[in-house]
Amino acid sequence: MNMRYDIQYHATEQERKLAEDREENFRGTACISLRKLIFKPEFSRDVDKKNIDRLKRIFARQGCLRLSPSNHVPAIMTEQDLKVALQHSGRTLEDLLNSAQDAPPKLTLPPNYMLECLHGQHRILAALEILTPKEEWWTVDLYLSAMSPEAKAALSEEYSNSLNFADGEIYGKIRDYQRRNKPFAERRWRAYLSKGKQKGLGQLLRRERYKEAFDTLLVVRGLWPGPGFSLGNMQEILAMRFDEEILHYLDHIWKVWSCILAQDTDLMRKTDRFTVEALQLRAPLASGNDLSELKTLFDSSSSKLFPEIREEEKRRSIWNNITTIACLIPSLYTLFEDLKLLSPCVKVIKALIEPPFKGSLHDMMEQQFSGANQTPGAVVMQDTETVFNMYKGSVTDQIEFGYRQLYLFALRHFPRMIGECPKKEKDRPKPTIEEPDPVTWYRFALLADRLGFDSEVIRQLKADDPYRAEARNFLLKHNPPELYTFDQQLFEECVEQMARTRAAVVEKARQYIKPPVVVDGPGEPLPRRCGRFFQAAYEYERNYLFLDVLYDATDARGKGITSFFVRRSTYFAFFGRRVPGATAEAPRGRPPRNPEGNMTGEGDGAPPHNAESGPVPPQAPAAEPSARKRAGRDRRTPPPPSSQEQMALVPTSQASENSSSQEQMALVPTSQESENSSSQEQMALVPTSQESENVDTHLGEGDMDLPRRRIVFQVYQRGGLQDQGRLSYSDPSHVERVAAKYVRKRMYLATTKGRGLTPEGCYDAVVGDGTYTVVVVPHEEAEINKLLIASGVGSVAKNEPQHATPEPKKRMITER
Repeated sequence: MNMRYDIQYHATEQERKLAEDREENFRGTACISLRKLIFKPEFSRDVDKKNIDRLKRIFARQGCLRLSPSNHVPAIMTEQDLKVALQHSGRTLEDLLNSAQDAPPKLTLPPNYMLECLHGQHRILAALEILTPKEEWWTVDLYLSAMSPEAKAALSEEYSNSLNFADGEIYGKIRDYQRRNKPFAERRWRAYLSKGKQKGLGQLLRRERYKEAFDTLLVVRGLWPGPGFSLGNMQEILAMRFDEEILHYLDHIWKVWSCILAQDTDLMRKTDRFTVEALQLRAPLASGNDLSELKTLFDSSSSKLFPEIREEEKRRSIWNNITTIACLIPSLYTLFEDLKLLSPCVKVIKALIEPPFKGSLHDMMEQQFSGANQTPGAVVMQDTETVFNMYKGSVTDQIEFGYRQLYLFALRHFPRMIGECPKKEKDRPKPTIEEPDPVTWYRFALLADRLGFDSEVIRQLKADDPYRAEARNFLLKHNPPELYTFDQQLFEECVEQMARTRAAVVEKARQYIKPPVVVDGPGEPLPRRCGRFFQAAYEYERNYLFLDVLYDATDARGKGITSFFVRRSTYFAFFGRRVPGATAEAPRGRPPRNPEGNMTGEGDGAPPHNAESGPVPPQAPAAEPSARKRAGRDRRTPPPPSSQEQMALVPTSQASENSSSQEQMALVPTSQESENSSSQEQMALVPTSQESENVDTHLGEGDMDLPRRRIVFQVYQRGGLQDQGRLSYSDPSHVERVAAKYVRKRMYLATTKGRGLTPEGCYDAVVGDGTYTVVVVPHEEAEINKLLIASGVGSVAKNEPQHATPEPKKRMITER
């Protein structure tokens, strides 16, 4: 009771102070010309065309009810400006304060004076389109600008006859008041939320990494209004435990918009909702149609895109940046929609893990990684449903790319694994929901085992014989026991024969070309560029959702983009474009110089930006395709169906003039040993031999002859170093795995002398310098110039850790 009374007392006291402030600064009511009213961004919502149209319909039906106190617009001006306006109008202050509600006096403002309003922008814009010039006025309540910021905010947040605030706007207000330590203002905004949304908000605010990621985007004002950000779905999204991937997508949003707006926070604050909604899901570099439509909006006389940014030089720079974006431009709306695509996959992956679930799904799957069936220094890659290949990579790569391949399997087969199906096409019957297929689950378990994962669930799925059950069910379904009798021995022999035949089925050899990413036609329409699979797109793409195909694409240009372009862009938004053997992606931190990072290490400039790899360097000479490339992977596919039927395909062998060498990071096996094969720039996943059809993988014994040493991970916290545990030097892969986990948690790795490290380089570096110690620096401690790693030892180098460049790796000779 005391606590409730205390809260109520303070709430009442706060309300009383605000009321007193407003009353002391109130200077009456007047009719003022609509043309004299302006709205500053800090006190007004983004302009919503739909809301304006709604108000216009109301005004046309019942007129503008301008005299009702609930429809007044509050405005602020200085006492001196008010005196000038009163003199200019021949009025007195008493006229304004004592006016009748139905007859407020007219106040004429000086010619060059504009009156700043605190809310009501949409009704004023709607009235300007409805009223005749003679009737262009509104009733305004006048306050002195000396009023406290809290009182101004309270006035600006009041509104009538307008849409409810979007969840994103409410979240932004709550976080703003939390940072400013204004608990009562914060509570006022929380009151707009339902109980379910308040629970979602509470869970989000308890997840520091999510909170920081969303807060980073608050400066891009146009991302938050509208239907994108949803607190109502937040509990369900957090329960997915899809943490690393969602955080990567949020980082992707930040990087792309930072690129477009040149990391200028002032420009970000001036970015409105209409601009974001016009740009999202467009691929300006790849699609000529997208570029043309955006150009029309950008160059219109009313400057529909970025209307608050007027400086010609800044607008020209923004447009140039837009034209370099090769991926789908993301937003909070696309994030929440694209989570619907991968939600079935998350359910499939979770089925491999025994409860209770602790930590992220990525961490839980890493704990299931046993290393069985893996070759040291090699990564198993699935090229087709039954064909595998080997690529050079580390233990970290084995875990990471094994994990990703399980998602791709789930994406290809989810309708046969869980009770979900693609979205219905307009001209086709609704897809039927299939029963879970034991054979598909069995193949999934075999793949998980082949990729080095192990759990009780995986072992159980492998132990079951789905082919016998399938054969038995088939025979009984078509020969019901109540109607037929069987020779039991003959029946069992038939079941056995059918099961053996079914298990021996081999994938049919096919000639392939890679699926096109652009077309000489309208391409995939905007509503199909995010969210769940549509039926036709799923049936077309499921044959190509393998890592080597996703990576194997050039920055071709066409009029439109295909559904496969959409899926690639979505995959890279969640998972990134890292390749085996490459340095892990940097942790989330300060804005990068280029959107999506720069895997080449090139500087700034104007080359195109692709989905993940930053500015695209000049086109590298294409490597001669290998025999396997020509024969086994020359995939011949039909053009995309449904919405793409009328599109003539752009030849995909033709890369654009600005084609990205980053896109040459395809997972393409080759037998040619390039002179530059050890260069870091050639990060293609390239095995060097194709001697057999199948790859024998086994677990290597490692360097058992090394002396047993112990390595220490020390975390820098609050000015000191703390041991985090010891690992035996006899197994360097454990060191790498622990180091990689720290990196994923946005921590930096360094030697005790301050030299930056990669997970792959930790072991050799700390053995080489004789310290046997890896220093782990949390992101929040990353003012690294100011940190002393140990007393008298030194500081971590420069502003950010300089990740060590791994030694050039020789290509691995593997069997194929």
